[in-house]
Amino acid sequence: MRIPDFELERWKAKYILPGVIDLTETGIPSPLLFKDIFVKDTLDLRLDYASIYGNEDLRREVAELYAGAKKDNILITSSTSESNFIGVNMILNSGDEVLSVQPAFMQIPGLLEANGVRLREYLLDEENGFELDVNRLNETMSDKVRVIALNFPNNPTGRTLTKSQVKGVVEIAKDHDAWIVCDEVYRGIEFEGSFSPSFAEYYDKAVCSSSLSKVWGAPGLRVGWMIGPKDIIERGSALKEYTTLGGSVLSEFLAARMLQKKTRDKLVARGRKQVQESFTFYSKWMSNHKGVFSWIPPKFGVISLIKHNLPVSSNEFCMRLLKEKSVGVVPADTCFPKIKNADRYMRLSYCHPPAILRDALSRIDEVIDELKPKVAGG
Repeated sequence: MRIPDFELERWKAKYILPGVIDLTETGIPSPLLFKDIFVKDTLDLRLDYASIYGNEDLRREVAELYAGAKKDNILITSSTSESNFIGVNMILNSGDEVLSVQPAFMQIPGLLEANGVRLREYLLDEENGFELDVNRLNETMSDKVRVIALNFPNNPTGRTLTKSQVKGVVEIAKDHDAWIVCDEVYRGIEFEGSFSPSFAEYYDKAVCSSSLSKVWGAPGLRVGWMIGPKDIIERGSALKEYTTLGGSVLSEFLAARMLQKKTRDKLVARGRKQVQESFTFYSKWMSNHKGVFSWIPPKFGVISLIKHNLPVSSNEFCMRLLKEKSVGVVPADTCFPKIKNADRYMRLSYCHPPAILRDALSRIDEVIDELKPKVAGG
């Protein structure tokens, strides 16, 4: 298997170094501390091998996050990354045709390429507000498509799907007897209301992934999961024997307690409150830069895709921020090339405590001011 470079993560590994204010990361402003979730029973935990399927209590708690799901529909993994790796390899063979919805977090597209599939692409575009048009998706399908691959809530566009859209995609998949694979790691970090609908709640040939890394505030536990049909979970556990063999007993123990209903409701409220506060501050900053930036405000917390009117490319601007101001912002032309006119777009994460965010944005202002005489309308 030849895995292509994961451009976003390669870029971050190279440039997001100690001392850089990281506006590329996509977690909540203040992740949990160990003492926030520590329970005394942890001290009696036997540090043995974990179950290949994952902690039984944790599987039950994860299933509670999805309408109609049961424990046997859940495979606990080491982060969303392992879930995506297992899921893609469970339902694809070399030469299969896949309809890939992009731009998207590039892990699943990279795995598709590594598996030697034939790709058809549906591109989310600015003219349609980066919204998924179910009718246009249907027009892009073919009878040979075996899998529809998505990432919703979507990174980097900030779009979510309604129940109507999810059901529409499911009907397309059913008509073509196709699978759906979806990275749903941002599910739950919507600003308010219910969690976004999951494809796993509406289709028995859907394989979806998520983890504790976003709204829950515990990326360091490295606990994720895959949800799908029981037979896929069974086969996926066999593939897991070639990846991690089993997760961390300690991480899964703590995760199970985090997801107990009383605790999980508090954690969701905590995460959403933090992103709402950051978003309010960030939105005001964006409104003061109408001649420089434009955007379609995101529908969930953490990230924004912004279009610029600067006399340099996104990559040039972001490299200048790094070198002169020690601020990291993702250039779309390097990390999300499937965006039309990607050199005009950047992905910026605003989820930092107010003081850090204020400092980072003021440094960006300094570079903008230096370029301002050259900015059209500036």
